[in-house]
Amino acid sequence: TFADQGIGIPADDLENIFLPFYRGNNKEFTSGNGIGLSLTQKILHVHNGKIKVSSTPGKGSVFTVDIGM
Repeated sequence: TFADQGIGIPADDLENIFLPFYRGNNKEFTSGNGIGLSLTQKILHVHNGKIKVSSTPGKGSVFTVDIGM
């Protein structure tokens, strides 16, 4: 589990954050190309893993990685 106390991810963006090249409403906050989370999800899938996220705007996000053994 990885957690931060950052700006959080709005509910409207949560359903799309694993899409390649998706940049949410916070794209002005930080630079990037929108490939990191989609690539992470694909790598985990190859290894029978999963990634989940929960987030509260203004409070931060929690990412949970489960690698099936």
